[in-house]
Amino acid sequence: MLLLMTGIISIVALVMIIGWHYCLTLDWQIKLVTGRLNKLIRCQQRDRQVVQQLLKNIYVIINKGMALDNLIVVYQALDLLKLAFGYGVVRPSESARLMAIGVTALNNNKPDTVSFIIDAFRPLVRQLPPESIVSAVDQLTLIATVALKQKHNFLAAKVVECIFFIIEQADVTAEKKILIAAIKALKVIGVLGLRRRDAALFREINKRLSVWIVANPRTDDISTEIASTLTAWLHRITWLDDAFLFSIITDSTFSLIEAEALTDVGIELIIDEWGNVAASACLNPNSRAAGLIIEFIFQVANRQKFNKQWIKVLALTGRVAKLAVYRHGIIAAFMVMYPILELGRKLLWAELRYVEYTDDFHHELLFRVVRECLIILTYAARQNIFGSTGETIVEIFKCWMAHPEIIINEKSVKKYCQLLLLFWLKNKKQAKKYMPRDAEFMEPMLFSNFERQRLGI
Repeated sequence: MLLLMTGIISIVALVMIIGWHYCLTLDWQIKLVTGRLNKLIRCQQRDRQVVQQLLKNIYVIINKGMALDNLIVVYQALDLLKLAFGYGVVRPSESARLMAIGVTALNNNKPDTVSFIIDAFRPLVRQLPPESIVSAVDQLTLIATVALKQKHNFLAAKVVECIFFIIEQADVTAEKKILIAAIKALKVIGVLGLRRRDAALFREINKRLSVWIVANPRTDDISTEIASTLTAWLHRITWLDDAFLFSIITDSTFSLIEAEALTDVGIELIIDEWGNVAASACLNPNSRAAGLIIEFIFQVANRQKFNKQWIKVLALTGRVAKLAVYRHGIIAAFMVMYPILELGRKLLWAELRYVEYTDDFHHELLFRVVRECLIILTYAARQNIFGSTGETIVEIFKCWMAHPEIIINEKSVKKYCQLLLLFWLKNKKQAKKYMPRDAEFMEPMLFSNFERQRLGI
């Protein structure tokens, strides 16, 4: 009898152990949490502690599933999490917790799991107040940063998709903080993508952001942030010295300006900051980026047609050119100076083409350009103890003629360089004393008496 009782007790104990073990398995926990979530969703009034405990249990299941490498359970738990978020079952700082498991999954080399986690942000941000959405954007940026560092570029692309989802849901006029945070996030991801030389990711960000900017009302705050973003991308592209990426950013930026999608504040910031990037780029004697940036700035200024803006642009160009001359000498700095020289050549050609018509704006601009060119050339001459501005003008002419691929009309090149010389000699008491002896440059003199009178030389 005693033996029988002992056997029964042993069987009951074994059943209890088996049942307890089953209760501890993740499959049973998923079923339990699913039932509790369905019950909670149907409740009109939700107890905060119940919500917190339920979501805590889901996160525990996800972490255990990742530890045991049980992807089925992890995906089931993440589906439950998305369902909970969709019905407003959310705690304060929920995005930080979601980001934490995303980073954990990345550190455990589980990119597919991270992809599901990024998807969970979409239903979550629908339930968050504006200040919490800003935090969620920051946390998405962190996930993208870690993903790019670990070369999971497709995850960064998913984060970009999620950020654009947030941008498209936000009200441009009422939720500027969200939009600015999202644009800053795209700036960071774009820079990191360029660092990884992921041209496809950068193109996608640039294209979608441009489309959104054109489609929405412009404001100074947004335009300022966009200008900052474009500058950060340009800085990285000039460091890479990639002509294809450079053409992408300049084309898209000018398209935004043409579409009047940026305010004057944003355009002014682009001119100022891109000028600084040109100054940085000119330190590399093997890069053409500085000259190309200056050409772009001229293109923007020419479209605006503001005298004050041109004064600033020409002064900026002069600073960059003088820096290049100081670092590399007049010959190596020629391609940095080329845009302002070419601008002067075009303005002179247009000025002399129309005999009976004078465009006051372009007439004044021509002489502003001539004066700035002479300031640069005089500075270059001073770098050579035995040199003069006249000899430097001849040197620039010969350097220009040594680049036939950029010359449209050799005669007009020579004529503009002669204009620089005649303008420089205009106030010299003994002009013949300073006249260069170079026959190739001086003969023939291409200005007629009428042209010299018209130009005041």
